[in-house]
Amino acid sequence: MSIKLDTYNTADNKVTKSQFNFEVIEDINIGLLHQVVKSNRTNYRNNTASVKTRSQVSGTGAKPWAQKGTGRARQGSLRSPQFVGGGIAHGPGGRVYLDRTPKKMKKKSLNMAISQRIKEEALFVIDGQSVDVPSTKLASTVLSEFNIERSFIFVYGEGDDNLIKSFRNLKNSRIVSVKKLSTYDVVSTDNAVLSKNAMDYLTGEVK
Repeated sequence: MSIKLDTYNTADNKVTKSQFNFEVIEDINIGLLHQVVKSNRTNYRNNTASVKTRSQVSGTGAKPWAQKGTGRARQGSLRSPQFVGGGIAHGPGGRVYLDRTPKKMKKKSLNMAISQRIKEEALFVIDGQSVDVPSTKLASTVLSEFNIERSFIFVYGEGDDNLIKSFRNLKNSRIVSVKKLSTYDVVSTDNAVLSKNAMDYLTGEVK
């Protein structure tokens, strides 16, 4: 299926319609999108909450007082949870956040998210073959031409180093490689700007 997308040509500094072979999905499966996005966010989580148990805290291992004859409760170690400086019982730590999603589901959900942006006319392409040096001013001009005022994601492909450096300083931007593009990246922003190399990768023109 051939579609026409607004494309900013950096050589001519103007927006034209370019054709790309992309199969737009009409029926959006909200349940599938939710499942894949939830999986993406789960895999982004870092296990930073962690405490030490009684076997991990530093300190003596000697018995604090005799088993009998003191009138106090028997104790075996000052590293027990009931003592100050002791280990923590049943605290957080050691959990791994990982949700594995089948590749076919991830691919289909990504195509759905991109299709939705295309139907909303919120997906644009920039042909940056003529960009020799990074230019934040050029990136700002591109956003103005596309009337992008809210958050956006810039998706780059091979050989788009100058475009990456041009877009990365802009406000409300997210930069991601087309090879690592996820459904969450697309649905969490209002607009999507793809380099021509990235779009060719998605359509199968280049590998």
